[in-house]
Amino acid sequence: MISEFFLTLGTLEQWQASLYSFFGLIIIFKFSQYLLLNQFKKIAEKTKNSFDDFLVSIFLKGNWLVFIIFSLFVSTKFLNLNETVNNVIDYVALVTLIIIIANFLQNFINRLALKKFEENEEEGKKTDASVVKTLSIIAGWGIWIIAVLLILQNSGVNIGALLAGAGIFGIAIAFALKEALADLFACLSIYLDKPFEVGDYIVIDSKKKGTIRKIGLRTTRLKTLRGEELVISNRNLTDSSLYNYKKMEKRRVSFEVYVDGKTTIAKLEKGKKIIANIFLKKEEIELSKTSLTSFDGRAWTYEIVYYVNSRSYDKYLIAHEEILLALKKGFDKEKIKFETDIQKIIVKNN
Repeated sequence: MISEFFLTLGTLEQWQASLYSFFGLIIIFKFSQYLLLNQFKKIAEKTKNSFDDFLVSIFLKGNWLVFIIFSLFVSTKFLNLNETVNNVIDYVALVTLIIIIANFLQNFINRLALKKFEENEEEGKKTDASVVKTLSIIAGWGIWIIAVLLILQNSGVNIGALLAGAGIFGIAIAFALKEALADLFACLSIYLDKPFEVGDYIVIDSKKKGTIRKIGLRTTRLKTLRGEELVISNRNLTDSSLYNYKKMEKRRVSFEVYVDGKTTIAKLEKGKKIIANIFLKKEEIELSKTSLTSFDGRAWTYEIVYYVNSRSYDKYLIAHEEILLALKKGFDKEKIKFETDIQKIIVKNN
């Protein structure tokens, strides 16, 4: 009875071909795994590229279940199986293939994320590392959701209605978490565009200012000059005008000095020399121009423009203080009087 049943599925020659292909494929898979891939691993270890090492590690993790399923899929094609059995075998093979591809993509993303995570940790960029980890988790979920949808579609499930229901549910969730999602996407924008990083000194809309301490998924934390912690949502940051002083290679400084209107021409020219000599003694200071720009009958106005070859705000303050003190000493020595009774009319539009 048993022999008659097997003969209904195929002749003796067909069964021999099926069995030969089944065991032959398993042997080939294992032979490739232990011989060819091991040889390739030795070559990959000599290269600087880590991608080939990743491929080797993935293929070396191949398990017996995968080998058996694909060997069974090929070997059954030699037999006279009915349509239902063939469909089941094809379905199992397809599901296995989808899972293998999804698992490969997830491992690949995790590998890239881990490498980036370790690089950012070594450089002290803990915020970037946390964002990379979050992105890898989201990408992993996306891969497996697509894999499940493909499996359901090949199972005869109408995923159109399922996607429509999921879309309505997603819209409801998006409305409920609108602000949180906006901050999250703003965080991704900050990470990808990098308008600032941890340690940068920024000014927001010419009002709020401070040094970046932490960039989170929803908020960014700044430390102000007074030592306070300023917490701003990422959405507000991306929608605002930012001045990043760490990107500045050198700082331009412009200020005016007023001297008495009765100062002689000789002393006015002497004043320009005093200003120029002050900047000759400064290493990180570069004088751009010194000129008399106006005279209103009561005071002469010097406009002084110089550059500080550093982005440090503290160095700018120290250098500017030294310049002002040297200017006071030089003018007092030459008896050049400052004009203190200065009035300015500033007109602002409504």
